[in-house]
Amino acid sequence: MQQASIAKVPSVTVGRILDEAITRRHSALDEHSAKAILSEIGIDVPKRVRIAPGQAVASALSGLRPPFVLKGLASQAIHKSDIGAVVLGLSDAAAVESCCAEIHRKMVHAGYELTGYLIEEMASPGIEIVIGGVTDPQLGPMLMVGAGGVYAEILKDVSFRLCPIDARDAHEMVSELKIAPILNGARGRSAVDIKRIHAALLALGGESGFFTTYAAQVTEFDLNPLIASPDGLIAVDSRMVLAGGER
Repeated sequence: MQQASIAKVPSVTVGRILDEAITRRHSALDEHSAKAILSEIGIDVPKRVRIAPGQAVASALSGLRPPFVLKGLASQAIHKSDIGAVVLGLSDAAAVESCCAEIHRKMVHAGYELTGYLIEEMASPGIEIVIGGVTDPQLGPMLMVGAGGVYAEILKDVSFRLCPIDARDAHEMVSELKIAPILNGARGRSAVDIKRIHAALLALGGESGFFTTYAAQVTEFDLNPLIASPDGLIAVDSRMVLAGGER
């Protein structure tokens, strides 16, 4: 099992991605850029490629394994699944191409400007969790972890801490969840790699973590879901809202 990595100090690459988006007055990072940040701070993301509208699909897929996930990209904060801008389980380039126009149509209908498409390898199954952050006007940046997926808002199984957190906070946050026994291998199932969840929390909300450092630029974010398994943790969806962008 891979050991949890120590949270990194946010890099020049992270600052450049944020500065470029804020200079252009984007209200959010598109998912490709958000996942570039996650990868930079040590959180695994699916293998992926971004293509422009109208770009040939077949050549772009040469380094990816099917089945594929197709998502519409925008520089606005959107919930892609709510508007039908994400399609799972696509088997080849023809299937991807046939869905691009439909995603474009749905995004335009919902009032969003399509900036491109994200094509990813589908992640292996596991237990879905969410990690998010929001800036409280009085208290500052706060970090959250909880049960994730489409039922996250219904289950409301979450734990919060003010940033920055330390290793003890990360451990306690996960232990406080109702799903903690499931993560630890209840009823004979294999435990997930809990250390990777702790490492992700520290990479985001630790003393030199991403959200602790950039809360003035990133007003809120959510990674939902991250898929936890015995082999690690992978963020399959990411949403980051920026300060000062055009809505």
